Amino acid sequence: MNIRIIALCLALASASAPAQEPRNPTPAVAERAAMLETLQRGKEIRVRGERYRHLPEVLAVERAGSAQSPQEALSLAKAGAAQVLETKGRFVLYRAGGANTAVVQRVGGATVYPTVVNSRTGTLGVLTGTLIVKPKSMASADAIAAGHGLEKTKTYPQLQTVFYRAKPGVDIADVSAALQADSRIESAYPEIIEHVRVPK
Repeated sequence: MNIRIIALCLALASASAPAQEPRNPTPAVAERAAMLETLQRGKEIRVRGERYRHLPEVLAVERAGSAQSPQEALSLAKAGAAQVLETKGRFVLYRAGGANTAVVQRVGGATVYPTVVNSRTGTLGVLTGTLIVKPKSMASADAIAAGHGLEKTKTYPQLQTVFYRAKPGVDIADVSAALQADSRIESAYPEIIEHVRVPK
């Protein structure tokens, strides 16, 4: 009987507790969310249960080293006046304008990479041009490369995994979808740099 009374008191107390007010996002978070809403979305890319969308007007340029400023990297990529959205480790993500395909390319003196946004978290990521493939048979690794316009870079037979690099002009979103539909392949996804650990 005492247990029932205690349970009833707890239920009444929790029901009468004031509801917590939802937190308002900080101005920086709200500003970033508004900026993400303005970005054009392209093809969908699936990576191990996560969904990403290619961002045709956002590119990333790789800095030559930590001493190189984001503006110097943009100048090498002939994008000097572009709006910097964020830096991610050695990458500078910027709004390039126009509708770019998901292709890694050399522009000026720099390598320029396509970008994506994580549909669930809103985190921006960089498509490196590397694709991680688990073929059903390692014997088909070369045929997979030839059939999809890829270059085999590393093979790990003990893990049944092959790393490929997209050749110049190969759209990473398209080739990723084609690999995922290939009956010779167990799993395939492009490498995306989404989170970068900063040394303390």
